[in-house]
Amino acid sequence: EPHKSLIAYNKPHSPEAEQFRMLKTAILFPDKGEPPRTIMITSSAAGEGKSFVAANLAVTMANSIDEYVLLMDCDLRRPTIHKIFGLPDNTPGLTEYLTRGTPLPRLLKKIMLDKLSILPCGTPPPNPSELLSSEQMRKLLQEVRARYQDRYIIIDSPPPYVTAEAN
Repeated sequence: EPHKSLIAYNKPHSPEAEQFRMLKTAILFPDKGEPPRTIMITSSAAGEGKSFVAANLAVTMANSIDEYVLLMDCDLRRPTIHKIFGLPDNTPGLTEYLTRGTPLPRLLKKIMLDKLSILPCGTPPPNPSELLSSEQMRKLLQEVRARYQDRYIIIDSPPPYVTAEAN
């Protein structure tokens, strides 16, 4: 069951959902150049709504006529995407790819929309900073870009200055 914060899905005709359609249009049809294939959503501090934005933007883009979207929860400290989409805690995901080498296709979840795939965080690890800066993480981003060239990749990323010492 999707969380009530997934307004692009639960209330598609609301003014809030319209804001996400406007954001999608701005991303897909930039004034200059090509639209970005990889979009990272972050914030300066925890609790500012980046997962809300990432999830609603992903749904809005996946509702388009031909846009396929992969939403990745890379916030290993405070994973939220699985909750927003009604997946149980500890649904295998990014952590299992990074620590155990679980193949990516086994970890992707199809949810609600045919054109939306989700890579949940997985089991929160004891060393999130090290994992996110690891060679495996670099390989993941390369693999995702190569394997899913037809998709927009939305990354829900932790605030950049949140370190282990700050928690």
